[in-house]
Amino acid sequence: MLNRRIIRIKVFKLLFSSVHSQNFDLSLAEKELLLSLDKTRQLYFLLLNLPDALVRFAQERIDIGLQKYHPSEEEANPNLRFVNNRLTAFLQKDKELGYARERGLNWGEHRSYIRRIHEQLKEEPFFIDYMTQAQEPGFEEDVKLFMDFYSSQPAADPELYGLLEDMSLYWADDVAYVCDVVLSQLENLKETTRQLRHPELFYNNDDKEYALGLLHQSLIHYNTYIGYIKKFAENWDPERIAATDNILIVMGVAEAVAFSSIPVKVTLNEMVEISKLYSTENSRVFVNGILDRILKHLLQKGDIVKKGRGLVEN
Repeated sequence: MLNRRIIRIKVFKLLFSSVHSQNFDLSLAEKELLLSLDKTRQLYFLLLNLPDALVRFAQERIDIGLQKYHPSEEEANPNLRFVNNRLTAFLQKDKELGYARERGLNWGEHRSYIRRIHEQLKEEPFFIDYMTQAQEPGFEEDVKLFMDFYSSQPAADPELYGLLEDMSLYWADDVAYVCDVVLSQLENLKETTRQLRHPELFYNNDDKEYALGLLHQSLIHYNTYIGYIKKFAENWDPERIAATDNILIVMGVAEAVAFSSIPVKVTLNEMVEISKLYSTENSRVFVNGILDRILKHLLQKGDIVKKGRGLVEN
């Protein structure tokens, strides 16, 4: 489930916290990193439970309308396409999703938010088309409805970010990535699918070893790598160097030294890309320039050794 970019970002945030608090306890940091990574998978289950919450709310509104003494024409003859959506019925039967709901990964305490996004959903062109098309929607159309929803709404909803931040400090920055994971899951669904195969936290053991190795290398050698920054950024005013830039460069050096199979260019590009998300406007230039100089220096010294076809020259 977690790609290397997300892992790097999680390590970056933890390093920033460790440096800010001056707490370099490796054991504590490792536990915190694994918790942070697992929280991303929990967010996956929470967001995948949104269709269930929306349909249940819609059914409640229909039931209230039917119970009125003088219902309107629409209330007396409700359009049931949304509440009969087969994807939602499929997800409601999923045992792992049900277990997640029981563990609190549900929207039961956030009814006002579900009400708002339900009202917003009803105004979306893709929803109106789904509810009014001449033919009854098939399973593909049922799935496409929620693919359109995940593609357009959660990651662009500032209220959701605030809500998730209150629920867990680990979640707010993961929404867009987790929505992409959900979309990849829905894209492969067929009407004949019996059980959704939820993604594991790591794609393989190498990714877990990578996450812990990057953290260990960065924390253990932090002061040494900071020394390289001071050496190669001697023409830069130290007070104008963002703390986030220092951490990204430390991570870049740690990754280049510790992982012989990762090309230097990949490491450099990744740290620059993360700087665009979490640092200052000028960070891209600084991180790219200083990290490049440090890595070239360490390659010449032999402190960075790359193994594998096409990596020796890097």
